[in-house]
Amino acid sequence: MRNQAGLTRLAGLLMSLALTACAGTSPSVSSASADPPLSQPGLGAFPNELVDGLRTEVDVFYTDVLDCGPTTCRPQGDVLAPTDGADLPTVVLLNGGGKLFPERRYQAPLAVELANRGAVVFLIAYRGLSTGSYSDQDSWSDARCAIRYARAHAEEFGGDSSRVVVVGHSQGGLMGIDIATHPEEEAEACLADGSAIPDGVIALGSPRPSLHGVTDSAPPLWLFSGSEDRPADAYADMLRDRGFDAEVQILQGVTHDGITDPVAAPEIVDLIVEALESI
Repeated sequence: MRNQAGLTRLAGLLMSLALTACAGTSPSVSSASADPPLSQPGLGAFPNELVDGLRTEVDVFYTDVLDCGPTTCRPQGDVLAPTDGADLPTVVLLNGGGKLFPERRYQAPLAVELANRGAVVFLIAYRGLSTGSYSDQDSWSDARCAIRYARAHAEEFGGDSSRVVVVGHSQGGLMGIDIATHPEEEAEACLADGSAIPDGVIALGSPRPSLHGVTDSAPPLWLFSGSEDRPADAYADMLRDRGFDAEVQILQGVTHDGITDPVAAPEIVDLIVEALESI
């Protein structure tokens, strides 16, 4: 695992890339050049030194063209994976709400660490208020599609299509829990078929679950939060009361945003890997 200094440099460089992309000056991506104009630009390749030893595919479209408020868009993601291996756990890493598509890479330090530990990681952005989509249904639809897409393409990167786990920060965790505990629904303009029910959910940052209309069973659920955030214990209890397998752990001194940062919460990578290995 990289040391803290290396992770700090990683986070700084990735933030610089994201800001550049949001300003509209990101490098072009040849694989996307034939697609319709996007409301938000792609980010292009990761710096080589940050993903050395990993296989990457960037600015991947997992849906067809969608409505994003007054314009159209296509949500994007990146794939980070070991260069070899088979039947590896597959992670759909969802960011918190209110993010532009390029801002998904605030979680790239976590994605890099998980890939270095032997996971195939789909780092996914989705529609929300910041992209002109004012319906929660759009966000949930994109999250379901991302799970289907990861399941359909996991084996191409050495992943296990039967072990697809959502790791979601804030709203990303909420969506993961809700999708896992509710009946399956369709996903708009999705480029993959198959089940959108994940094989596990790791929620970071105390997302309050919605328990209206839940199913009788769900995959394993983990709620990891910081002591400086809202306590996740009560939410885990709510899930257990409905018969779901939900574990909770509070990380001392960690904030809502820090829970997804391997520098601010060094133990988070070990906790996620331990959960992945138990499925």
